[in-house]
Amino acid sequence: MTTSKAMAYTSRWVWCEPGDLRQGAAVVLQDGWIIAVEGRPPRGVKVQDLGEGLLLPGLINAHTHLELSGLAGLVPPQGDFVGWLESMVALRPAQLRQNGAPATQAAVEALAREGTALVGDVTNTGKAAPVLARAGVSAVSFFEALGAAKAEPPPAAASWQGALLCAAAVAAHAPYSVPTQRLTALKARAGNLPFAIHLAESRAEVEFLAGQGAEGWRLEEFLAQRGLMREALHLAADTPLGQLAVAKALDRHTLLVHGVQLTSDEALRVAASGASLCVCPRSNLGLTGGLAPVEVLLAAGVNLALGTDSLASAPDLSLWAEMAALMQSKPGLDPEAVLTMATRGGAQALGQAGRFGVLRPGAAGPLAFVPLPDLPESEVIEAVVRGEHAAAPKSVGRVV
Repeated sequence: MTTSKAMAYTSRWVWCEPGDLRQGAAVVLQDGWIIAVEGRPPRGVKVQDLGEGLLLPGLINAHTHLELSGLAGLVPPQGDFVGWLESMVALRPAQLRQNGAPATQAAVEALAREGTALVGDVTNTGKAAPVLARAGVSAVSFFEALGAAKAEPPPAAASWQGALLCAAAVAAHAPYSVPTQRLTALKARAGNLPFAIHLAESRAEVEFLAGQGAEGWRLEEFLAQRGLMREALHLAADTPLGQLAVAKALDRHTLLVHGVQLTSDEALRVAASGASLCVCPRSNLGLTGGLAPVEVLLAAGVNLALGTDSLASAPDLSLWAEMAALMQSKPGLDPEAVLTMATRGGAQALGQAGRFGVLRPGAAGPLAFVPLPDLPESEVIEAVVRGEHAAAPKSVGRVV
């Protein structure tokens, strides 16, 4: 492979990682890798000064479903989770045959353009992986299992193409849709790579596991109509988190997604397990009207990540918009904690701590840059997280 010349990128503000906001620093990239972070551009290295704004690590979208991009705008969330499932499943086959590939291509291009460096993409086919690679977006592709036997994931494996990560990992759909024994087997199949699962997303899920409640009965009927009977799940606990624990599927390699219905006691249990949790604010608010107890989870020490979910439940795949939505819903959050969710937290959740989500030598690019108005240091991160940008954020130093 031909080695490219190093390039130094600088701006008014540079955020390297939590607690490390610098003024006028320079980040040096070569062949997609960060080779230095200096107080000023090194001599003899070409420099691109990005100007007024914040330079930061490329964002990490820890949970999306790129294959559902063809459903954009067709099933707008209206607070009825089971109703949304019914509409989405009915529309999915024909719609994705018709425009699935071009919609996925457009979605990936948008991710790349806005500065996303790494995604955790839930898939049934793996078709998005080469699209992501061509766009220079690293990916952990979670092959999702459903029911007693459907969609057996390939072996978990990760490889690098230069500074581009291409990983295949294992996902189970949810505790209410995968039998206990299969959950155990899938977690073992995931090995030391992350294992993803939707968890405690809706009231319907909680009621279904508890065996009571109108929404739980609606979900049970939905599953039965698709051939997945309650008795076939061999449920061993009456809560989603309890079901994972019984199945030995809850540890530091587990990536829980959503967590809207988690209790304060369960937040402590997640923290003790070492698992990460990905919050998808706009999807969660639209489908259920709620969010995970983010403040409680942070206080408990849970590693939190940020995701967009799919275009079937979110208006776009912008993590910048997700950060703004989270801050609007929970204005008491520390802005830097939210920015960490979209960077270092996502990297840890996807098993890539130190490789993404930080600006330090040995980490992979690309970077992201947010144009900002002239602000004092104390207001920079909050402006970024709240979406108070002077112009659209963009990717920096992407290798395609």
